[in-house]
Amino acid sequence: MSDALEKRIKKHIIGKPHRFLAVSPLGFEQTLSRELDCILGDNATEQPHSTGDGKVEFTTKLTEAWKVVAVSRIANRVLMEVANFRAENFRELEKKASEIPWELYLDRNVILSKAKGPVKSGNALNIHVTCKHSRLYHSDAIAERLYKIIEEGVSVPLAPADTASATPSAGTPRNAPSQNENRSIQQNLYVNFLDDRCTIWLDLAGEELYKRGFKRFVNDAPLKETIASAMIFEALNVSPEQSPAPPYTILDLMSGSGTFSLEAACIANKIIPGTCRDFALKHQPAFKEATWNFITRSASQSDAKSNTSTFVTLNEVKGPVKPRNATKHPIIAKIITSDISERAVSIIKHNIECSPLAQIAPNKTTPTISPQLRDFFSYSAKEIADACGDTSPILVLNPPYGKRLDFDAPKLYTQIGKKLTELAHDLHNLGKTITVAILAPKDDTRDGAKYTCTANLLRECPALSPEQTQTAKVIQTSHGGFSLNAFFATI
Repeated sequence: MSDALEKRIKKHIIGKPHRFLAVSPLGFEQTLSRELDCILGDNATEQPHSTGDGKVEFTTKLTEAWKVVAVSRIANRVLMEVANFRAENFRELEKKASEIPWELYLDRNVILSKAKGPVKSGNALNIHVTCKHSRLYHSDAIAERLYKIIEEGVSVPLAPADTASATPSAGTPRNAPSQNENRSIQQNLYVNFLDDRCTIWLDLAGEELYKRGFKRFVNDAPLKETIASAMIFEALNVSPEQSPAPPYTILDLMSGSGTFSLEAACIANKIIPGTCRDFALKHQPAFKEATWNFITRSASQSDAKSNTSTFVTLNEVKGPVKPRNATKHPIIAKIITSDISERAVSIIKHNIECSPLAQIAPNKTTPTISPQLRDFFSYSAKEIADACGDTSPILVLNPPYGKRLDFDAPKLYTQIGKKLTELAHDLHNLGKTITVAILAPKDDTRDGAKYTCTANLLRECPALSPEQTQTAKVIQTSHGGFSLNAFFATI
């Protein structure tokens, strides 16, 4: 890189605040806003705020956005605004796009590909275009013109049309790293036309951030890590305030692939998501390895000066992160994991061995995961109370998709509702409450429809409903193409 280019990058990219867009799981925009507020603190020029479904915007410097990419457990993507201009025709689009100094955003080694549809080459720049209420509505034609302009601006050759695909094979586990270690990470541009106004965003993440970077096998219909962390965060927030607040025990008793348990263990052990994978930002001209190493090293440092339990936020950040009005929670002291399926228990054990958690030996200060073969419905309130001890229980449930989508799904949710009511009643007699975070599919509201999972759950456990419990909360979200309700309540 020439000195002149480096000076321009420092002045225009690193030195100035920029507008950023963080993409959250649908419905968890406010959850992500609170997490970003903790991460950025006073370093945000404009505080994080929701701007639509799954969208949270904030303004800060680029290195602070790197921190978000490394640390956030809830964001699926982090995008940096490159340009914002009005274009009613292709001539205006080409003129404005040609004025963008692309060499400040994209490395010369980026190979552009004009293949139809989402480009899957590991060396490709992918341009994703959406148009709404605009005179320019042909997304392929817009992408074609931008490819040509960027090619000229960055001075790189076009990739051949038959570029090999980097799509993982059918047997590749989720989160597995690329099989070709020498292959560059994908760069993504997101181009949004709305009411004749064009906004161009540069992706800092590469692959979606729910992919934590270690090889992970999954059971049927696995929950995304970002949703799991968002639900844990909400469950912590809905728990009754006590002074001093007690530690928590996470009860993951329908664990499946163990996503809840793995995320909870990483939170408790201060393992940040950005330590195990590559990011698109590392292959962009502004990237400084020393700055990145300082961010990740500082963020993952534990409080070595204290041997006692400390209060922590969801993102578990120290060092350069300066929380502003951060809501603090006690540490997660224990994690109890079980599933009725032997296959699920084996998958969880494998996932632990392939994650950074494998390096943490069982001890009395930080929780580890020991999955058990056990039916959720076999647990008694006394067993839960004894296992939790002085900690407060948080039960997280993502009932199996096979059951949820089968004809007997309403029956399953009826049984779950009855079990929750029973546990809450018996725990109350033992002097304890339990906080529940559970996903339930939305009901089919058509006349005569029998798919009433949510209705059955609330009928048997009305304490989950905000109408019955003042502190209860419901978030409408989606996963795997299905509309879901996420319920949070202390019952």
